[in-house]
Amino acid sequence: MSRPASACLVALCVLVVSGAAEAGLRETAHNLSPSAFGRRSAGSAVAATSANATDNDLCVYCHTPHSAKTQRGLWSRALEPVRYKLYESSTTEARLQQPNGASRLCLSCHDGTMASGSTSRQGQAAIARLTGRSVLGTDLSDDHPISFVYDQSLVARRRDLANPASLIGGARLDSSGQVQCTSCHDAHAERHPQFLVADPAFSALCLACHRPQHWEESAHAASPASTLGAGSLPGLGYGRVGENGCASCHRSHGAEHPQRLLASATEEGVCLGCHDARVAEKDLRRESRKSSAHRVDVYTDVHDPTENPNQMPMHVECVDCHNAHAARADSDAGPMPGPLTGVSGVSISGGFVREATFEYEICLKCHGISEVRDPVVFRNDSPSNLRMKINPQNASFHPVADVGRNATIAGLISPWTQASRTPCTACHDSDSADRSSPRGPHGSRHRPILAAEYRLDATPGRESYQLYALCYRCHDRNTLLGRRDAFPHRSHVVEDGASCAVCHDAHGSANNAHLINFMRRDVTGKEIVRPSDQTGRLEYLSGAPGSGQCSLSCHGHDHEDAQYPLRLR
Repeated sequence: MSRPASACLVALCVLVVSGAAEAGLRETAHNLSPSAFGRRSAGSAVAATSANATDNDLCVYCHTPHSAKTQRGLWSRALEPVRYKLYESSTTEARLQQPNGASRLCLSCHDGTMASGSTSRQGQAAIARLTGRSVLGTDLSDDHPISFVYDQSLVARRRDLANPASLIGGARLDSSGQVQCTSCHDAHAERHPQFLVADPAFSALCLACHRPQHWEESAHAASPASTLGAGSLPGLGYGRVGENGCASCHRSHGAEHPQRLLASATEEGVCLGCHDARVAEKDLRRESRKSSAHRVDVYTDVHDPTENPNQMPMHVECVDCHNAHAARADSDAGPMPGPLTGVSGVSISGGFVREATFEYEICLKCHGISEVRDPVVFRNDSPSNLRMKINPQNASFHPVADVGRNATIAGLISPWTQASRTPCTACHDSDSADRSSPRGPHGSRHRPILAAEYRLDATPGRESYQLYALCYRCHDRNTLLGRRDAFPHRSHVVEDGASCAVCHDAHGSANNAHLINFMRRDVTGKEIVRPSDQTGRLEYLSGAPGSGQCSLSCHGHDHEDAQYPLRLR
């Protein structure tokens, strides 16, 4: 075929394709013809067009049958050399490169560096540059990455991606297997908002490629919570959280927090934008401001999804304990509460766990790695590292990492039994008695984030149910104070006013039975238990069930092999 004939054939193809595209294009913002601009208000994204153009020239602002700037799409616009700043994130597994293919063509307008009508057509005057939100600029670090190969190798590295051979929802790769602007947008038809290729409701377009584990059963996937009346929140404009889907937290373009494309400047801002009782039922922001709390507002951008708990700087952010893609609404299903689903942890042996099975494994990411820098009280033995304290290999332990093994324990309140396991949140929880606050250790009036009062100072005081409400949630008060065949709790707690915490370490004791680990100094720094003035001994020896003996100095008295139960005269 001769060159002129070839050119005519190409031109004919352009006319056929453009004729089909014009029907969808004419009513969109990509119609740059004179009459279309006449219908637009002043200050629109593109201000003026050439007097030489006609209403039939819909395609010439991008395409030409002759002397095209690029072979792809017979592009009529100049492509000036531009260096773009690319998306960066510690979780990115794709190998990003400067925009190419269809994306580079789109950016010839949407990077805002050139006038929109800078085409190869003779006599065509330039249209003003784009303005407003449609301009991405040359900094693409806050935009979804483009121009990267999406193949099985990428899926193997990033396990939550769909098979590229079976993408759904209208998303598509280009002929070289790359993700481009055209993977999500169809410039010739606005069947869906923002020229999207599919309805974005309920995360449908995002899920074409992204398949987060546990998403389908997560609370956010289909949440009916209303966003109406909640002020300015991210989203697609739908009235329900589930309908807005991924857009409730993420923005594909112009994200305020570029890494992971978050819709707010901080991770906490994303979570608390809803979980401050404006959308979600309960107010987490208020909890985090209580006198004892996990202060997520103190740390910003410290957490990283790829961090190793054994090496990370100490911090607490919402995403340390919650995975928004996996969290479920059910709170009491199995050993892992629904809101904690899909979060990493540390095992009782100290190993990293990609997805925690037990609630305590999440807590150990911070509380089981090293010694606590500011322990609430100082004890005779056992480290302040809680992983060491709750270790089932200890002489005694609260049944957190394993079921209890004390067959003689008495006075447990139903549903607790000798074979129960106690989650961390049985004790560390909101202090709201009417459950008006969210569950979990977000904040409490009682240090350290305790669900009820528990005296940690040893100042003599009058025993009451309220003072030891935390203990009495599981341990029957009458049984503890009324038994005469075991340790004399009444004489110590009621008559002498000693706190339960003086003798018992609620997490565990490496060396002693019955959680015995004497308090050397209380929460105020006051010395409480010290070695015997006579012999220098500070020890507890367990005897037969219900018996033992102590050697120490406490509340002004020396005890040398003091035995219990008390010998009755």
